[in-house]
Amino acid sequence: MDTKRLTASLLLSAVLVCSFASCGESGDAPASNPTTEGVTPESTEAEETQPQDNLPQADYGGYEFRILNNISNFAYTNIGEEGLTGETLDDTIYNRNKTVEEALNITFNIEKKEYSDTSSTIQKVVAAGEDAYDFYTCDLNILLGHAMSGCDVNALGISTLQFDQPWWNWQAINSITVGDAVYGFFGDLHTGYFESHNTLVFNKNILNDLGLSDPYAAVHENKWTLDNMISMMTAAKTDIDGDGKWSVDDRYGFTMFEGNWSLAFITGSGEFLVNKDANNLPVWNGLGERFYSVYDKVVTGVFGEKNNNAQKAKGTLPGSLELYRLMFLYGRSLFLVTQLGVLKDMRAAEFELGVVPAAKYDESQEDYYSLIFQGANAVGIPVTNPDTERTGLVLDYLAAKSTDTVRDVYINQTLDFKYIQDEESQEMLDIILSTGTFDIASVYDWGGIAGQVMNKLNAGKTDIASTIEKISSKVETAMQKTVDTFADLQ
Repeated sequence: MDTKRLTASLLLSAVLVCSFASCGESGDAPASNPTTEGVTPESTEAEETQPQDNLPQADYGGYEFRILNNISNFAYTNIGEEGLTGETLDDTIYNRNKTVEEALNITFNIEKKEYSDTSSTIQKVVAAGEDAYDFYTCDLNILLGHAMSGCDVNALGISTLQFDQPWWNWQAINSITVGDAVYGFFGDLHTGYFESHNTLVFNKNILNDLGLSDPYAAVHENKWTLDNMISMMTAAKTDIDGDGKWSVDDRYGFTMFEGNWSLAFITGSGEFLVNKDANNLPVWNGLGERFYSVYDKVVTGVFGEKNNNAQKAKGTLPGSLELYRLMFLYGRSLFLVTQLGVLKDMRAAEFELGVVPAAKYDESQEDYYSLIFQGANAVGIPVTNPDTERTGLVLDYLAAKSTDTVRDVYINQTLDFKYIQDEESQEMLDIILSTGTFDIASVYDWGGIAGQVMNKLNAGKTDIASTIEKISSKVETAMQKTVDTFADLQ
C-alpha cells in the first residue's frame, strides 16, 4: 500500500471517526453470488436456519487465529472467554468457539479493547503494514472510517464468505454499502449487533390498568401503526398528583434519550433520509412527499408536546441510571424507546415488560423496519491479513454455528426469560432482528442531515423543509466525496 496515500487517508478517517463518536447507550439474503444491487432494502419473514453440514472442510494445522474485539459501553459484545464462566450466554459462545476450533484445527486468540483503542490500533497496525489480526469488531461508524482510509478488505470478494446464507443479515449489510463493496458486516456470530436494534418496550401493567389494546395483537393484525401507538401514549400521559406540574411523580406516554433514537420512528414508517440507485450508490433528490407526511405525524404526535417525554420530567429518582431509564423502571412511562442492549438495565422492574417493533406509518405499509444504531459492532478484515479466504471460512463457521446456539440462547433465554418475562415476545424479537436496517445517512451524516432531522424532531419543530433546503447542497457534496473515495479505493 502506498504510504503517502495511507497517511492522508488516515487523516480523513480521523475526521469521520470524530464526527461519529460512539455513544453510551436477519433479513433478505442475496443470490448465490451476491452483489449490492438494489435500493432501500425490504424486510421478509425470518428464514429457517439452513443445514450447516455443507460448510467446506479445512485443516489449518493449529493456526492461531487472532481477533481484536471491541468492548461496547452499552452492549454485550463478548466473542469468547478463556474458559467456562457459568453464565449461559458466555458458555454458549465459548462452546461455539471450541466447535469451530476443532472443525478447522485452529486456536482463537482474542484481544479486547475499548472502542477508541480499537480504532487507533487498527490504524496503527495497517499503517505499519503489520499482520496483527485476522479480523476485528468495531463500532460501524468507526469501522467505515477505517474503510474510507483504505484499512479494510472488501469482503464481497472473499469466496468463502457466504453472504447468501441466513446466518448473515444481508439486509443490514446492504443498507450501509456504497457501490459494489462490503467493508463492515453483521451476522449471528456477534450479539453486540443484536443489542443495537431499536425497539419499543412497554409496561404491561399500565397497559392493562388503562384497558388499552394489546400491541402484540396489533402487530399480528397489521394495525401496529403510528396512530395506534400515539393514541396509547396520549391515554397513558397523566398528571397523577394533579398539581399541574409535570414531575417524576406523574406518568408519561413514552421515555427516551433524545438522540439518534428519534429517527427510529421515521425508519419504522418505511422512510429513509437517503435512498440508492440501481448501482447501489446513494442519491440525493431531496425528501419526498411521503417523508414529510411521516415526519409531520411523528413530530406532532410524539414530540410536539414538550412534556410527552418522561426524560424531561422535573425532579429526580433514586438510582444510578439516566432519568429516562429510571422513569420507565419506576413505572412512570408506558413506553421506553431504546436499544435491545438497554434491557439489561430493566432487571429490577417490578412489572411485566413487552417489546414490539417500531410502528408502521399506516396499514398500507407492507413491512416493519427496525433501525439499528450506527454504533453497532460490525466485523472488518484488515488489509494486512495475508489469507482472507481462510478468514472468510472461519467467519462463516462462526456465524453458521451461532444461529442455533448463540442467537437462540440470546433471544430465548438472555432476553425472553431474564429481562422480558413473557414468551409472546420471542416472536416480536424475531421480527425486530429480521427487519433490522441502518439509515445510511445517519451512519455518514452527510451534510449534517441526520443530525438536523433528529434535532428538529426532538424539539418538536415542524419546519423541516426549510432546513433541508438550506443544507441540500452540503448533503450532495459530502455524499459525492464518500462515493468518490470508495470508487478510488476499488
